[in-house]
Amino acid sequence: MAARPETPAPPSFFSRILARLRGDAAPPSPTAAAAMPLDLKPPPAPPAGEALPALDPLTVRQWLWGSGFVVPGNAEYVLGLVKPFAANPAMSILDIAAGLGGPARAIAEAFETYITGFERDPEIAGRGMAMSVAAGKQRHAPINVMNPETLELKPGAFDCVFGRGATYAVQDKERFMRVLIMGLKPRGQLLLTDYIGDPALAARPELAAWQALEPFPPNLWNVQQYTDCFKSLGFDVRITEDITAQYKAQIVLGWDNLLQTVDIRKLPRAHQLIVLDEAERWVKTIIALDSGALKVFRFYALAGAARPPAAAKKKK
Repeated sequence: MAARPETPAPPSFFSRILARLRGDAAPPSPTAAAAMPLDLKPPPAPPAGEALPALDPLTVRQWLWGSGFVVPGNAEYVLGLVKPFAANPAMSILDIAAGLGGPARAIAEAFETYITGFERDPEIAGRGMAMSVAAGKQRHAPINVMNPETLELKPGAFDCVFGRGATYAVQDKERFMRVLIMGLKPRGQLLLTDYIGDPALAARPELAAWQALEPFPPNLWNVQQYTDCFKSLGFDVRITEDITAQYKAQIVLGWDNLLQTVDIRKLPRAHQLIVLDEAERWVKTIIALDSGALKVFRFYALAGAARPPAAAKKKK
């Protein structure tokens, strides 16, 4: 029997988290901890006999990247991504993978524009809308629930469509892309960052370990499939860029931020385990990215002046 391959060593940030749990690392500075939004600070220990306040992965992800941000990249990073839009108050933007709405609210605040957020997880969408209401952004950055497999958009409603991780778990991607271009105005802008796969490495165990932790089953395309689909729908593809290194850097920066602002040693054990589960998720993501079986790409394209033909109905 062939020997099992050795498990790659975890990234250094994970080692630092383990060190913090053992008490080997210094706690966060009072200044850094005080800078956290009040609603994101770890709750104090409850009085004796009272139940422990819940801690969920979404809260941990906001410790990593900021209030309302649940995938790698903070507000500064997102505003840099959408710079090609040259957004202004007259424009209408769609965030097709809004999460808790942090990116949508940041864009609305920075450019005084209206941005509609769609999120496929009903619980996350509900929490995101509540956050927009609390921030007074319910009109400029509403968050709605949608199913990407059945999504329909009003034709020509948006100047720009933005999405981070919007397509990798969509099963009928061609239909989804068609809906997006139909929702764009002629020469409207599409900006997507997403996971892609390498068919030659599809059997890698690192990829399977990453897929097992995803909330929706991934259906990875390669770069050629994306560009072929865009071109078949009349998109003018301007940028196809491998941003895997940037993405990994954002993961590590997020964990560095958590280690500087949260004293993990003082968290109740149940909360420590939630943090460790989240760390495992991102460790496995980085290992999959390092294997080459998984990458992250940025696509920027312009919608053609002509609309693509309606999709043919599938035979039953």
